[in-house]
Amino acid sequence: MKISRIINLKIYALILTLLMITGCSFHFDQGIQLEQEGRWAEAAIEYRIASVENPNDKNIQQALTRMNIRVAQDNYEVYLSYLEQKEYHKAYRRLETALIQNPDHLSARAEIKKWWHLLITGKVELKFDRLSSNLRLADEMLLQVKINTPSGRTLSGNISSETGIFFLENLVYKTQPKQLAEYTINSIGLKIKRKSAQGIVRREFNKFINFRELTPLLVSGRISNKHLETPQNVLDHRPLLLTNVKPKAPWYPPRLVSYELKFSGNSIKVISGTARAEYAPSVLYLNKSDRRANLDFGVYQLQMNGSGRKWSIKRKSYRTSEDDYYYNLSSNISLNRYFYFDSVFRFIL
Repeated sequence: MKISRIINLKIYALILTLLMITGCSFHFDQGIQLEQEGRWAEAAIEYRIASVENPNDKNIQQALTRMNIRVAQDNYEVYLSYLEQKEYHKAYRRLETALIQNPDHLSARAEIKKWWHLLITGKVELKFDRLSSNLRLADEMLLQVKINTPSGRTLSGNISSETGIFFLENLVYKTQPKQLAEYTINSIGLKIKRKSAQGIVRREFNKFINFRELTPLLVSGRISNKHLETPQNVLDHRPLLLTNVKPKAPWYPPRLVSYELKFSGNSIKVISGTARAEYAPSVLYLNKSDRRANLDFGVYQLQMNGSGRKWSIKRKSYRTSEDDYYYNLSSNISLNRYFYFDSVFRFIL
């Protein structure tokens, strides 16, 4: 019985070995066939599976490297195509993939340095006596903020109904750090969805505050090239925003707003006849080494005038750290890569 069991175990081990060899050979052979047919991406997948099963096989590793270089080039060409169509998010994903497959792709390495990752953040506090009965009939309501970009495209982001915080991510191609200061608030309001008795869905955007499309008439001055050798956490800078200055009165934005920007040292001066700048950001954090930036719009306090049903806006001053929404925002681990800076600029009137 013992001899029989030993023989059975040996046969079982032999079968397992043969299966492993056959499996590896199968995926490698499949890869060769797909490569001969010019199906590079599929061949790379088969070679990758084969390499996992037999990591010490030089032929498999060479084949995988060869295919990754081919596929990386294909992805780079698709990247250029998306770039031409201004499909920036799709383009960047292809560029990232090309570099993962072939880190030595010189053109892709040069292109990756032309991109900025931008995080746009802020908070909205609403104060009103009652909601319109018309709004209560809506099937769905979402608070939203719309952002003007230097390219003329408008970004939309949801405002949390629990915290009032909003954040949007944007990929920017071939942009100088100076241009990142040109983002402004387009409008803040309520996105409403209603369904009629006939099942027709209607969507509308009820604007509380509407600055419309805004771009600076002139951007002057030079951005400082001085930056920290080691990036610091944004939270280390936030105590510098505390102030005892008396906050400004609420403001009803005029129909037309024009302004200029002037860089001066670590400040960005907002020059406007309105003497108000709620449409502009509050702080710009740059991390040049990592090509990331954070535009902080601060905390907006919106209040509805009951009689005229008009909304006013003012930027909240931080008297204590509890007034600053950023400590709450920083608990979002998925955004952690943006919470470091090597230079910082404050917007001032």
